[in-house]
Amino acid sequence: MKNIISKLLSSGFLKSSLIVSISKVISSLSNLVFMVYAVNIISKTENGYLQYYLGFLPVVLAVAELGIPSAIVKYLSVAKTDLSKIGVLMEATLLIKLISFFILLVAGLLSYLIFNMDPLIVFVLVVGGTVTSFLTYFESIIVSYRDYKNLAIWNPLGNITKLILLYICNTYSYNPLTYLDILVIFSFSPLLIRGLYFYLSRKIEFKWTGELHSVILRIKELSFFNLWAFLASIFAILSDRMELFFLKLYHTPESVAIYGTTLQLFSGFVILFSTLNSLILPRLSVAADQKEFNKLLFKSMFTSLVVAIILIPGLFLAEPILTFLFKNKYSESIPVFKILYPNYLLQLLFAPLGIALFAMGKPKILAMLAFIRLLSGVILDNILIPEYSVSGAGISFFLGQIISWLVLLGYFWATIWKE
Repeated sequence: MKNIISKLLSSGFLKSSLIVSISKVISSLSNLVFMVYAVNIISKTENGYLQYYLGFLPVVLAVAELGIPSAIVKYLSVAKTDLSKIGVLMEATLLIKLISFFILLVAGLLSYLIFNMDPLIVFVLVVGGTVTSFLTYFESIIVSYRDYKNLAIWNPLGNITKLILLYICNTYSYNPLTYLDILVIFSFSPLLIRGLYFYLSRKIEFKWTGELHSVILRIKELSFFNLWAFLASIFAILSDRMELFFLKLYHTPESVAIYGTTLQLFSGFVILFSTLNSLILPRLSVAADQKEFNKLLFKSMFTSLVVAIILIPGLFLAEPILTFLFKNKYSESIPVFKILYPNYLLQLLFAPLGIALFAMGKPKILAMLAFIRLLSGVILDNILIPEYSVSGAGISFFLGQIISWLVLLGYFWATIWKE
């Protein structure tokens, strides 16, 4: 083990991990404080609606991104010294994002016409989701250049900004904030910091446009790659959030509030997954051969294992954490937290394998795995949630991923490790 750690240190992997991890921790804490603050200033019913509509936002983000951040890291990591290739790639990705915005507009209009969804909420989700998607868009460019110092600055800015804005609005507003006010703050606050990216990247030699014919060819290439990346993202997000929709279907908004609030406590894990992606994907994308690829992958898996072991004691802190954050307002969240926590530890262990599939150019496999997870979740949700409410949602969330994890391990064993 000492040998592995010394190699990680000499490669700079742990140093980069530390820089990015600290910024991600700050970002995670800011997001957690935002959600705790928001939950404590509105009623449980209002919070139920907030959590329900926040459940749509990741889906909107997935459409707004269309797999572009992962594609940028994959292709820009190997072309960052060729300005012509950079220009073609960036113009192609921006045009794809424009297409995704029109897709969201059509979807929003259909939601209003068919499901009679509040047009204001549709506007907030569509436009706000598109605005928010540029946070990961710019982050992927920084990651491609492995500019971890600027990444450490950029990462927490979005969550810090929305926290400050929520505090100002709550302090100086004449009327109490509603779930819609908080949803607007959550969705549109990234507008305030978008220009800062260009200041952080001012020393990078970069280009945003390319030759039209090459741009069209790149769009076709990215569209094929991103189609599966997009489907994988959509299936994964729906799998992560669909318990909220089934709780809304079978139970009261209060049940949605309990489960949704519990999920928010795991935002730190989401940040960890993002950190791993930032550190692992650019390295795997430029691996010289299969031997180096496997070596980097095993290093990543070892790092994930160490972090998961360190985080195990968090399982026993559910009650004091929830009591401290929400007093006794969300005491029903304690058993759900204890069900979900081991699941997130296991997600951390398997995360490097999912990232490796992107680096290998195999988003189709990842989409298939995510679909298996989604299908399992839908079946379990309809069996468990009507009877067991929020506890059933937690159990369904946990069990729904086991099959996809086993298939993922089987794929790597059969195609790479067995050799």
